Amino acid sequence: MSARQPGIQLDGLESVVQSLDDMPQAIRRATRAAINDQGRDSKKELAQRIAKDGVSRAKAGGQIALRRATNKEPVAVLAPTSRRIPYRFWKTTTRVTDSTGTRASVWIRKGGQLMRVWGFVNPKSRNRAVLTRHRKAGEDRIAPAAGHSVKLHFQAAADDSFRKSVGEDLSDKFLTRYNEQLKK
Repeated sequence: MSARQPGIQLDGLESVVQSLDDMPQAIRRATRAAINDQGRDSKKELAQRIAKDGVSRAKAGGQIALRRATNKEPVAVLAPTSRRIPYRFWKTTTRVTDSTGTRASVWIRKGGQLMRVWGFVNPKSRNRAVLTRHRKAGEDRIAPAAGHSVKLHFQAAADDSFRKSVGEDLSDKFLTRYNEQLKK
């Protein structure tokens, strides 16, 4: 099974774009500009949807890469990076998991539901830092947790209804840009 590449696809516009290859440069510029505008707007909307899960919009938007459309490839692609955002930037919830009360699992929101993430917290400590355990050279070590990526949040936010609205907005922007170029 191949991995699904998240991106903005030109549903219904491929044939129009191919027929524009013989058109003047100004029409191709309008096509590319409409695609890139939609890519930028979609990135902003996805960042706002991810921000509802408890991380700032700027942090979420910084983790989504936008590959812009060119003359050769008239497709703008939004792809989440796998870089981790440290837990101090996430709104986390903890639940005590042991009888001593010194270990609590860490939970964050994903699409409105709670999701358990890697790490634990000592709820009785003042710092309440998210930590992880690992074993090195036969010795147990505790280290700060690296953080959480927005990749799963991106996949949850970029659902079918979002993709459909992107296609509709893209066709509207394309027609507007195309009509502007015809008036020139």
